[in-house]
This record gives sequence, structure tokens and C-alpha cells, in this order.
Amino acid sequence: MNILEILLDSDPAVKRQTEIYLLGRESRYTVDGWTGEFLARFDEETKTWGNGIYGPKWISTFYTMRDLTSLEIDPKHPIYQQGLTTLVSRLWHSDLSVKDDVCVVAMLVSMLSYGNYSAPVIEDMVDYLLQSQLSDGGWNCAATHGSSNKSSIHTTLSVLEAYADYEKHGYTNLLAATQEQTPRGQAYLLERNLMRRKSNGEIILPSIVQFHFPTRWKYDVLRALSYFAAVDYPYESSFAEGLALLKKKFERGYLTKGTTYTGRLHFQMETTKIGTMNTLRGLRVLKRYDEEFYHEVIRRELDVTLR
Repeated sequence: MNILEILLDSDPAVKRQTEIYLLGRESRYTVDGWTGEFLARFDEETKTWGNGIYGPKWISTFYTMRDLTSLEIDPKHPIYQQGLTTLVSRLWHSDLSVKDDVCVVAMLVSMLSYGNYSAPVIEDMVDYLLQSQLSDGGWNCAATHGSSNKSSIHTTLSVLEAYADYEKHGYTNLLAATQEQTPRGQAYLLERNLMRRKSNGEIILPSIVQFHFPTRWKYDVLRALSYFAAVDYPYESSFAEGLALLKKKFERGYLTKGTTYTGRLHFQMETTKIGTMNTLRGLRVLKRYDEEFYHEVIRRELDVTLR
């Protein structure tokens, strides 16, 4: 079997995204597999997951909704919509400090945009992000508290993803402002070749050269490359080292699931040697930036016992 056949024979959410993003086919939403497992754990009485809003990680409402968004659940699904309502009602008010966490707000904007939520609520959050950009072009989760004037790769990428999702899903009122800020945020990451400190050229954090799914709130090189590919950013030399790292990890013909961040799980998604979601995400990047290598990978025959 080649890797495309393996992805098409894996979890229904992976199959659907493979059909859409790699094969250019239409594909229906499904609640089978991982998506259904998450939905089954929704508490109808409290309208939450894990009996919590932002914590406990990673079974809370916030991070379960992040997982469902990554799996591209039908955005109109009633439980997904209820999850959005729960998050807005419990997070977006003046009594909670999480409202003043740029990273959390950015991730929430991405989820709300995906779910086509009420424009005024989203625009309040986007306006908050617009006011939080720092002089170096990026963002930091703690910037609004005055505790930092230096950006974070984690928060910067989350805000860039939020701005991209705001535009992708048809929101327009603050689009000119987000588009004005986006190039400086992108430059913040590109100036670091997506992985290196600007000051001394060292790898920013050891964990960012490992590829993770789910990504949680954390930055890694694959997540950064996936963002640039998703917004159809033209290839430039700043991608070279990250793409070389990705290609090296594809030497076996697939990507592994990566290191798992410490925390509680509803269930284990990836249970084989092949990290199907990481592989899918990596192939999407290769298809955009190195089509020749992409075709080389998908033609390769793999040992099915790897699964």
C-alpha cells in the first residue's frame, strides 16, 4: 500500500481531509471515528467536556473543541455550536483573566470563525488582538498585562491563524486591519527561519523541531509550515530549513504521531506507528512547496505491518 491508501483507510476524519486536500474530491462530513468519540463525551447537562472550560488539559471544553475543529467536524453540528456558546459565555467577560490572554483569545477566534458564530462577538475579540500586536511584529500571551514587550512564537502563530480563519470564513468588518497586521506577524516568524533565535541562531526550543498532533497551543515547525501553505504564501528561502526537516522525517515514507504533550486524554487517537494526521498535514505542505518530493512519497510502497 502507498501512504494515500493508508490514509484513506484510516479514521474517517483523516480520510475526508485526504480526499479534499490531497485528491481534490468532494467528501461528506462524518461523525464516525474520532469525531464521534469526542461527541459522545459531551455532557448535555453542563454543556461541557471534562467538567471544565479551559482546564483540565486536554479534556476540557476548550481543548476538545480544538480537537473537533482540527478534525473538521461539520461546523453546524449542534454539539459543536453548543460548545462555542459555552466557551463564549464562560470566557469572554470581564471577570475572567483568560480574557486577557492573547493566545487563548486567538484560538477562540479560530474556532468561532470555523463555526460561523455571531460576528459582533468575534469582532470584539479580533479588535482585542489588533490592539495587542507588539513593536517587533508579533504577539505575546502576557503582553496586555505589561509583563512582556517581546513576542512569542506560540502566540504569534495563533494570532496569524486566527486572522486567516477570520478571512477564510467570510468575516469582513475588520479584515483590512487584520490584513495590515499580518505581514509583520509573518515576518516575525520568517526572520527566524521558523525555528531559530534571531539573536544567536540557535533552535528556539527543542520541542519545535518535533511534530505534534494535536498541536494544543504550542508552536512547532510543521504547524508553522501548515499555516503558510494554507494561506498560499509563496515559497521563500526562510522555509528551506523547515522543509528540509520535514523531508528528512518523511524518509520512512510517513510521519509518526510525534511527542505527546503531558495531560489527560479522552482517548488515544493515533495508535499505530504512522501518525496519520501528522502525515496528512505534512503531505499538504509538500504538495504546496515541493511537489516533486510529494509525488515521490505518495508513490512509495509501504509495509502494511507498520500500521
